[in-house]
Amino acid sequence: MSSSYFQPFTLISFSMVFLLLSSCSQSQAKEGSLEPKTPREVLGFYTEKEGNYPGSQPTVNSQFTNLSIIAPFWYKLDDKHPGSLIDSVTADHKKKVIQSAHEKHVKVYLVVHNLFYETLEKGKQVASNVLANDINRNLFIQNLRKEMNQFNYDGINIDIENLYLTDRDSFSLMIKKLSDVLHRDGKEVTVSVPANTGDSRANPWSPWFDYAKLGQFADGLMIMTYDEHNAKTTPGTVASVDWTEATIRYALKEGVPSSKILIGIAGYGWDWDTKTKKAIYSSHELLMEKKTKHKAETLWDSRSQTPHFSYVDEKKHTHQAWFENSKSLRPKLNLVEKYNLQGMGIWRLGLEDPMYWTTIPEKIKVKK
Repeated sequence: MSSSYFQPFTLISFSMVFLLLSSCSQSQAKEGSLEPKTPREVLGFYTEKEGNYPGSQPTVNSQFTNLSIIAPFWYKLDDKHPGSLIDSVTADHKKKVIQSAHEKHVKVYLVVHNLFYETLEKGKQVASNVLANDINRNLFIQNLRKEMNQFNYDGINIDIENLYLTDRDSFSLMIKKLSDVLHRDGKEVTVSVPANTGDSRANPWSPWFDYAKLGQFADGLMIMTYDEHNAKTTPGTVASVDWTEATIRYALKEGVPSSKILIGIAGYGWDWDTKTKKAIYSSHELLMEKKTKHKAETLWDSRSQTPHFSYVDEKKHTHQAWFENSKSLRPKLNLVEKYNLQGMGIWRLGLEDPMYWTTIPEKIKVKK
């Protein structure tokens, strides 16, 4: 037989192979391997150096391509002058950090909180003095607006966590009025809220916050999905994946649009002394040093999808350490994609497993 006899068959074969490869690449794209992802906000809370814990600036310098927002923790409510702010850094320092972030195409949100007074009760009262008084509330909003425009902040994160239940509606109203004012300046408004699952696992401070109204008025709700277990509880996971998902589902059920939800990601862990029943908040780096020093083995809890280890200290006390790392970050980033959320917020830059910065761009597309 002549070779020309096989030509039509050969041409058909090549065509079939081409079509087959083409359909394979299309199916891969459908599975998400080649499909462009929706950009997500990656917000990093920013602090100065605290004792043994490094400041956040080195992380911003090295990982700015994987960050869309930094939120410096510089302001708290003035306990002596309701409606005013107390700041912890100089004007020059603010300008330097904000300008540096903007040069890296990273937005900067002012954070204001009601934490770190002599007592928790005082934090509630300081907030109430602003929220329950029209004059003080309006002064507070104007002071925030002035500060934000003076230093060229892109937005704000209200981290007023500890409220009287009677101030619940006043807080929602304040966020509405603040949003009305700041939106005119082109600024974004986000609110940090305690994790709420709608059941016994909810944070004790959760009922103080009206998710539905806050989700309506603000541009984003930063749900603090960490400290499921903490210094006041028995040892356990910082944030199990099912608890994290339950908080997302609760927010959605309350009517918060998925496009306004950011989930909190812990960069830290807790080290419990099981004899004294005390827990120490710790960076990933310090926990890894303890693990190495005591030749401990990291174990993986498949139920919570988080790591932990145990060791015995010099006083013969048994410790349990639970923390977050790049492996436990993955299922949480899967939730961001599954529920099509606005993004995530890390508490806080400088404490985290350095491998976070490999995992984040692998799993999500960072909004810029």
